[in-house]
Amino acid sequence: MAGEVTEIEHRVAVAKRLAANIREHLGGLTPEQWELPSACAEWQVQDVVSHLIGGAERQAESMERGRGGDFDPPAGFVPPQASELSATNAQRDIDRSNELAGHFLESFDASYEKLHHEFDRFGEVSWDTLAWHVRRGAMTGAAYVELRIQELAIHDWDIRSATETIPSLYPDSVPILLDMTPRWLGMCFRSSAKLPKPVVYGFNVDSQNYRLTVTGDGFDMISGEVTEADFSLSATGEQFLLFTYGRLTAADGIHLGRLSINGDVAHLDQFEVWFKGL
Repeated sequence: MAGEVTEIEHRVAVAKRLAANIREHLGGLTPEQWELPSACAEWQVQDVVSHLIGGAERQAESMERGRGGDFDPPAGFVPPQASELSATNAQRDIDRSNELAGHFLESFDASYEKLHHEFDRFGEVSWDTLAWHVRRGAMTGAAYVELRIQELAIHDWDIRSATETIPSLYPDSVPILLDMTPRWLGMCFRSSAKLPKPVVYGFNVDSQNYRLTVTGDGFDMISGEVTEADFSLSATGEQFLLFTYGRLTAADGIHLGRLSINGDVAHLDQFEVWFKGL
């Protein structure tokens, strides 16, 4: 049907709106608020912004190379140790934050203008075009849009947590993040010894049911009713996401009535060990 918006067009619009929302919020911060602690451990608000700027710059560069047919690692790339990658990236963004002092807004504008230009160019070519990503290797432009929504939505919440008592995720991002959940859990899964018997989790999220089966050395997540779960959890989409992204602990979620559980709470504690954020 003429004029109908495709899913990727919708997602591009969500990514652009998220960036605009963050930019608007940042424009109203005082110098003191830029230095407040965010919801990201050891990161001030300005460090989170530095992370978003750097991510946009690297993504735009990678997508530009991808459009030219180059989806290999950049020249001189040395594969980092997976166990050290998060800490190394965090320090890199703090260092860049110090360099950007006084120029955050201009840098944010420039980096996202370039990235959005790449989104527009990919839309003219093909969203199946491959581009390089440090954690995932060659990935499609469509997957990169999804990843940018994830980064912007979660870190928007992190930034707002410094000045808002009860920050919220951008509503249009919630269905997209929920769709990404199996891929996100796969990225942050910390395996353990193979279990004698798998642990089955049943999740009811915004009236949708999911079955998560963990074997210790791996896991599988599918949609559908769960009849025999070792542990069940019910929550709104937003609260479930905050929990799976480590922004809401199980203890706080239960205490505040944001997570409803049934079963041995030890299984919930173990979930937080297996699925620890990046």
